[in-house]
Amino acid sequence: MDIEEVIARRRSIRRFAADPVSAVDLRQMLALASQAPNIGNRQLWRFIVITDDSLLKMLATLVERRINDVATHPDFANHPEKVRVWKEAALLFADAPAVIVVVKQEYRTRLEAVLVERNMRPVEIEHLFSHPDMQSVSAVIAYFTLLAESRGYGACWMTEPLIAKKDFHASLQLAPGEEVFALVAVGKPTETPPPKARKPIDDLIEWR
Repeated sequence: MDIEEVIARRRSIRRFAADPVSAVDLRQMLALASQAPNIGNRQLWRFIVITDDSLLKMLATLVERRINDVATHPDFANHPEKVRVWKEAALLFADAPAVIVVVKQEYRTRLEAVLVERNMRPVEIEHLFSHPDMQSVSAVIAYFTLLAESRGYGACWMTEPLIAKKDFHASLQLAPGEEVFALVAVGKPTETPPPKARKPIDDLIEWR
């Protein structure tokens, strides 16, 4: 399968077979994904690969607890169906045979440090930068999802579970300056979702 076919075929997979994911495949896919372009070759990521069902269920419990807390707010109290759909989307990782916890490391340029020392407000600093750390780690995840497709796996790049990010930090014993950036559920797909409509490319290109 060539790269264009892989890109065209890739889907976000939310239902997986129970078959385990080869540790060799996971290691090779993560190694190749780490070739993604990134700021200054800092490689501001690491991966926690979870295949332990009990650990996945524990993380799912943390997510569900946080969602339940938010669901008591009046904005959600009268919309149980929305809460149900939210939970379903946020908890699907618990049934995947493998989950990659993508951990992002803290990054600050020297310029940012100088601006902080000069008491520039964080909101002002925010407007001066384009989050190269987030862009870098996102590139790795995108590469990984394509590699999964190329090897007959399916993957789902997930951010909904991050409602429990602080709980994850403690439970996974992350170091200071690290944060959970995303979860990627991976396994053999039991579904083939149809392609979703995309905006016409000519509506997205401006030639100058």
